[in-house]
Amino acid sequence: MLRDLPLPKRIDVDQIVANSFKDYHVKGFDYICLQRSLEETVKLYFFDGDISKLPEVVAPHDHRYDFETYVAAGLSENVWFTRSPIRKDRPGQIFNWFEYRTPLNGGNGFSFAGEDELFEAKRGRFGQGDSYFMHAEDLHTIRIVQNETLLMLVQFEDVVPLDKPTSTFCKGNAPSLDGLYTKFTADEVISRLRKFEERTGLLFESGLRNAA
Repeated sequence: MLRDLPLPKRIDVDQIVANSFKDYHVKGFDYICLQRSLEETVKLYFFDGDISKLPEVVAPHDHRYDFETYVAAGLSENVWFTRSPIRKDRPGQIFNWFEYRTPLNGGNGFSFAGEDELFEAKRGRFGQGDSYFMHAEDLHTIRIVQNETLLMLVQFEDVVPLDKPTSTFCKGNAPSLDGLYTKFTADEVISRLRKFEERTGLLFESGLRNAA
């Protein structure tokens, strides 16, 4: 149920500004980090782009950590892939494989690592109040089915060391990082958080009520 979303008990707007980014991975996908620690990070993803021009938000990829995704508003799909066939009726596709070291941790972005064949394992559609768990090694992508979809993600501690890359799979060149990862002002963060409250009917217990 939506009221079971694991919202932090307190939020600090200054800390949110320090750890949040506009256009996170792709234009129109904004990332608000509500709480960050080595053991657990809680973040919101706002999508306000044109879904007709964006079949998938990001290319198939794995992660550095396990995480749980909650749909706080709207509708999205999650698509899982494997690197070996599991169903004869779902043939594989050849992708360019890139190792990825995030610039947010001082990395150099994408490095070509070869070609690989991916097979779609399953896909699921998730609406408001739904959630699903992902392991770090799971390959996936997401589709935004409705505009103004809002996802909440609880990220657990890293299981892949920072000096090791993750993997991204693309049909062509690696995505451009130009113009991404710009910063919010405090007023922009407050506006996003109030939009969250409007879309979900949930209120932050403290830290926002008296904000300008």
